[in-house]
Amino acid sequence: AAITDANGSFHLHGPGNATSLVITYVGYKPDTITSLNESIKVVLKKNIQLNDVTITGKKGDSYISTMNPVKTEVLTSNELRKNACCNLAESFESNPTVDVSFTDAVTGAKKIQLLGLSGIYVQTMTDVLPTVRGLAINNGFNWIPGSWVESIQLNKGTGSVANGFESITGQINVELKKPETAEKFFVNAYGNNEGRGELNLQYAHRFNKKVSTMLFASGSGMQKTHDANGDGFVDMPEFKQAQVFNRWKYSLGKHFEGMFGAKFIYDERNGGQIGKHFHNDTLPPYLTNLKVLREEAFYKTSYNPTKEYQSLGIQLSGINHQQDGNFGLNNYSGSEQSLYANLIWQSILGNTKHKYRAGLSYLFDDSHEQLVSTSDNDTLLSGYTINIPGAFAEYTYDDLKNFSAVIGIRADDDEQHIEFTPRLHIRWNWTKNTTFRASGGRGFRYSNVFAENPAIMATSREIVFSKEMTHEIAWNFGANLTQNFYLNEREANFSLDVYRTQFENQIVVDYDFSPQQVLIGNLSGQSYANSIQASFNFFVAREFEVRLSYKYNNAQQTLHGVLMQKALTPLHRALFNTSYEPNIHWKFDATVQWVGEQRIPNTFSNPEEFQFSETSPSYFRVLAQVNYKWKKWEWYVGSENLTNFIQKQSIISAENPYSDYFDSSLVWGPLTGRMFYLGIRFAVK
Repeated sequence: AAITDANGSFHLHGPGNATSLVITYVGYKPDTITSLNESIKVVLKKNIQLNDVTITGKKGDSYISTMNPVKTEVLTSNELRKNACCNLAESFESNPTVDVSFTDAVTGAKKIQLLGLSGIYVQTMTDVLPTVRGLAINNGFNWIPGSWVESIQLNKGTGSVANGFESITGQINVELKKPETAEKFFVNAYGNNEGRGELNLQYAHRFNKKVSTMLFASGSGMQKTHDANGDGFVDMPEFKQAQVFNRWKYSLGKHFEGMFGAKFIYDERNGGQIGKHFHNDTLPPYLTNLKVLREEAFYKTSYNPTKEYQSLGIQLSGINHQQDGNFGLNNYSGSEQSLYANLIWQSILGNTKHKYRAGLSYLFDDSHEQLVSTSDNDTLLSGYTINIPGAFAEYTYDDLKNFSAVIGIRADDDEQHIEFTPRLHIRWNWTKNTTFRASGGRGFRYSNVFAENPAIMATSREIVFSKEMTHEIAWNFGANLTQNFYLNEREANFSLDVYRTQFENQIVVDYDFSPQQVLIGNLSGQSYANSIQASFNFFVAREFEVRLSYKYNNAQQTLHGVLMQKALTPLHRALFNTSYEPNIHWKFDATVQWVGEQRIPNTFSNPEEFQFSETSPSYFRVLAQVNYKWKKWEWYVGSENLTNFIQKQSIISAENPYSDYFDSSLVWGPLTGRMFYLGIRFAVK
């Protein structure tokens, strides 16, 4: 090496045996000189061709934002593809936060749980509009195909007051694919060895920069009977389902934009007793049927003034829902009309560290259910009609670095009195990688007894209502700690959540009073749920992610004067998930779920042959899937319940479903055995 003087002259002393001199400079091509004993002139040429540099990174299939005051877990499309993911109810199999299980052994309906409580206390929205509620509170998760979903935002505890009063244990917001960013054409076809098939189609078209549209269509069905435990009842009902959804997006200049759309759903399910197992000449086989027709429409628009931090938004949605069916000798019908409107103004106070939202809302629900017993002409009614105007205000402080807080309150008039709903969320980043959050708030909701508890219709139990039932009210408090760090130079994070839900009033469904009765009424005493969850995510290698989680849910409820552990809710759960993606073509996923013991409602007053044990055994459930992508195509094959574990006896008195002891409501484990599936996806960008 040598340094030049002011004139550019330099002396270079090299080894005596040197035969060449290489001259290099950043941005120029190197030149090699071989004549070292004469005066030389060197002119370097610019290097216009640089070597390619490829920088790659990988975000987790699900992640938690450190800047949001509300702990929000985002499930990406990659996370959803870890499962067959035919619908939203099946999208949480690899997620440790939300639990999925069957409601009973006859209808095939699935329910979710969060913080140790039923999913009815979760506010589920589609593009920030409430959808899975009312009569759709259970089956509604089946009507959102997984391939339609862009991402899912999941948070625990009460949400923002701007979204309404119904969130108690959490919020799930499903972001559907947008016409301006989605694939132009997409198809997903799925089939499994149980005879289930599904076809999802999507088409997006952008007319110009201001107008775009997207059409979704889905059809699915299963016309094959299965009886893995040999009790004479189908494990899953035969079904056929179709839905069409069309949405449009437009913009008018720089200040106005909006979106509107409509959706139609048809769903019919048939289950119950298999004919060859029925041996009664005077009564028909015990069959179940439920047929649903549902229409939805929505409109959203926003006005953005010249000041970029201000906006005015309007949200409108309407639902018409009709469902009819039968459960043995019981005929059921339900109808619901709903209208929702929300006006939101957003701006700042002084500077962008101080923001606020305020607005008005209106909710109309006309929801009614009827259950008629053809054996004794007894009729049971459940439902409500509400007109609830509301107002809300929410203040957000964000120092844009370490601390933020959201304080909100809303008031809603249900024509009898005004319900106040206060809520608070705080975030404190102790360090760049350590985030602490806390939240507290109140929520309330109205109950649809039969839609939320379909199991009570698939038994011989006498249903006994209290004289008057009011809406459910609860408080939720919680805190969580998120720690990001590096382990062996790879990203990792640890999360600890602690939450408590305390009810002021709850609609209690008591299966413990008598095996021949189910008592339904207002809470008399205490009801609460404590939940602790610890999760650890780690990239073993850039392409190899591991997820571990343990959860403790202690839900207690007062039943006929006694505080008892909530039935059919495990105290302990654990999950292990691993994802391996060696290249852009292949991906391997595996999930192991461990479900602890569950308390089973008391059946000891039954004859011995019609009794269940006090608790269920713990069990493992294993899922695995392999994906292969090539250009516009993607193939996937997988299996669920690889260990083939099932609840061997899920129905009491299955051989005589019209006896006083028949009961299909005591389900604690899987009803279907080992299942294999395959599918294909095709996308045109």
